[in-house]
Amino acid sequence: MARSAEPKANGERGPRGGRSRTARPSLTLLEDVSAIISRSEDLRETLEQITQAVAERVEAEVCSLYILDRKEQQLTLWATTGLDRAAVGKVRMGVEEGLTGLVIQRMAPVTVVDAPAHPRYKYFPEIGEERYHSFFGIPVVQRDNALGVLVVQTLRRRRVSPAQARLLKAIAAQIAVIIAQGRLLEDLRTKEEEREQYRKRMLQALKRLRAYEDDDGEDEEEESRERHLRLSGLPASPGFGRGRAHILLPPVDFEAIEELSSEAPDEELVRYRRALKRSLEEVAQLKRRLFDRMPDLDQSIFDAHRMMLEDRGFKERVEREIGNGFAAETALKHIVDEYVRAFADISDPYLRDRVVDIKDIGQRLLRNLLEVEGGRRALDGDAVLMAKEITLSDLSEIEPGRLKGIVLATGGVTSHASILAKSFEIPTIVGVERLLESVTEGDEVLVDGNAGVIYVNPRTEVVREYERIDREYRAFNRELEGIRNLPAETRDGRRVALYANIGLIGDLALALRHGAEGVGLFRTEMPFFTYRELPSEEEQVQLYSRVIVAMEGRPVTIRTLDLGADKYPPYIRLPREDNPFLGWRSIRISLERADLFKQQLRAILRVAALGRVRILFPMISSVEEIRRAKELLEESKAELTAEGREFDPSIKVGIMIEVPSAVWLATQLIREVDFFSIGTNDLIQYLLAVDRNNRKVAALYEPLHPAVLAAIHETVQAAKGAGKWVGMCGEMASDPLCTLMLLGMGLDDLSMGPFFVPIVKRVIQSVTYAAARSMVRDVLTMDQVKDVKGFLFDDVKRLGIIDILDMYH
Repeated sequence: MARSAEPKANGERGPRGGRSRTARPSLTLLEDVSAIISRSEDLRETLEQITQAVAERVEAEVCSLYILDRKEQQLTLWATTGLDRAAVGKVRMGVEEGLTGLVIQRMAPVTVVDAPAHPRYKYFPEIGEERYHSFFGIPVVQRDNALGVLVVQTLRRRRVSPAQARLLKAIAAQIAVIIAQGRLLEDLRTKEEEREQYRKRMLQALKRLRAYEDDDGEDEEEESRERHLRLSGLPASPGFGRGRAHILLPPVDFEAIEELSSEAPDEELVRYRRALKRSLEEVAQLKRRLFDRMPDLDQSIFDAHRMMLEDRGFKERVEREIGNGFAAETALKHIVDEYVRAFADISDPYLRDRVVDIKDIGQRLLRNLLEVEGGRRALDGDAVLMAKEITLSDLSEIEPGRLKGIVLATGGVTSHASILAKSFEIPTIVGVERLLESVTEGDEVLVDGNAGVIYVNPRTEVVREYERIDREYRAFNRELEGIRNLPAETRDGRRVALYANIGLIGDLALALRHGAEGVGLFRTEMPFFTYRELPSEEEQVQLYSRVIVAMEGRPVTIRTLDLGADKYPPYIRLPREDNPFLGWRSIRISLERADLFKQQLRAILRVAALGRVRILFPMISSVEEIRRAKELLEESKAELTAEGREFDPSIKVGIMIEVPSAVWLATQLIREVDFFSIGTNDLIQYLLAVDRNNRKVAALYEPLHPAVLAAIHETVQAAKGAGKWVGMCGEMASDPLCTLMLLGMGLDDLSMGPFFVPIVKRVIQSVTYAAARSMVRDVLTMDQVKDVKGFLFDDVKRLGIIDILDMYH
């Protein structure tokens, strides 16, 4: 057991057993805590002694320590001096409760002079803290992970001084170390028990396996004779391709890196910095080479890689691991693994796909550390690239002329490699299960990038059918090319504007190539993830200006930051929420962080002077929210006027309709704005209570659900009743089957992924507005999805546009 926390030192004792005021309290307290930790044998007793020492040295009546259960997101009182000790281990609260929970949510110190009067104050009658007024809480953190909260309370109302705050922060750092060590020991004990159980199960499994060994051998022989396979995945880039399978293996692999230590950290640092320098040179060369081949390619893709390599936090973490005695490649593996795990937990698919970029720069660094040569990769004949995942570097080093398709076991449709594949117009499919176990080098492969289907060694009849489909698909695309510069106008004169959704500068080239009439949704949060820190007003002006200038007078709708729901850039650190889609996100963040919000509003107002710009506020759920957003917009205008800066004072303002409350308040909300833009991705999820990224319930995510159609119709009617225009920027806008419904409901514009613009335009040009309105009247009386779809398919056949749906689906 640990001994008393009272240190032995020279000097006269002051009140409550402390040293006299002539001693430096910060130094003596740190010494006291260090002495307690050095003698630590029991974690709980050690923490009790630390709270006692802190309370004495900072002259506080109460010092308590709460420890966070990360899985349950719950704080538990673990140690206290001043409160009732019987409450230790019994008092618990969620991170969304109390002032202590607020510390975790903000991941920053919280100071409250009169705690009981604060709206977040939570009263626990069993601990007797109602007598204490001032509250100071500081997060206990290790490697950006919250472990708990250190709290100091006093009877009288007072603030903690800056010096005391710095001192308590240092104490919290020491506490973090011993908590982490305690958890590590517990994990080791648990893993040892799991290892023993695993060993026993393996022995049992081996016994069962021997009994079936002969039968398994016969099955494998039969499988080897039957080599005609059909695999499926997610379509990432459209088109059809046919060639021989070429399995791509990385030149180096982190899985092969062993845990190596080094007794010469200085030499390892030199190796790492040399590899880092070489990697930066390679990225610059890669950028130049691809720019020569494709001048309109988005160069920011490579800038993102350069910024990751130059990121100070990444570099310092690797070098810290080297300083801890690890070889450079082992240190690099540790940090890359940390980043990969962090990104893999993100629900947003675009951000989750950034994990491939982390692996890419990691492999580049590792290759240069191990001095393994990279370089261009030649392909023999027409090839279909097969890989677990493909990095931007891999794709850049392959001559695309011979590449007929790309098939990946992992990856996402928004990875930078997928984006580059679209630019090269290479059919691409991702997320194919058991891909590398099913395909061997040299197999004949047919890739259907529209449907997400791969045929391995296809039968003759399959090849012939796809040759026919490919001919029709090429003819269809030639037809679409012919209407690129024509308006989306029905046969009886109803015109609908077709815009593009963009998130990256590179999307602009695709938008113009496919005939978009403007940008209906510029997701400003996407570029923010390529910055090391929050971009300044001037940086935002430069970014938005590139979009305005590139669109050459076409309208551009800029949506303010839609952060949250696990979409946080690395420089905004927030605790994980149990349900981020219902949490602190989007306009809620903007209104609370008014300083950052106004910075973006000022930038948008300034670039609006360059062209036809509209501003769009996301996730508005009440009249109060839009009025507050407009107030901040007016404040920004006043500031720009006072500074003599040029801006557009009459910029059009709109809101996204993407939560049910906004639908039912549509008639009130439309009075506050110039237009509506319906965001169906979130609206459908909220209306139907379906997470479309959850495979278990994804089938329930249905744009043609009667409730969804009713909500859209209600919103359109509210806008039309006020004489305002209404558009849509969700994925529903890109589905040709839904186009007829949206056209008939009277939407003024549809915004979608650039690739779908000509297809939707072809549908609109093939029908009359009167026919579409008639279809809507019938559909709105139906109460089942199957009835809606059956009716629409019958009408599509009757109207003679079934071929468009065939090409789309």
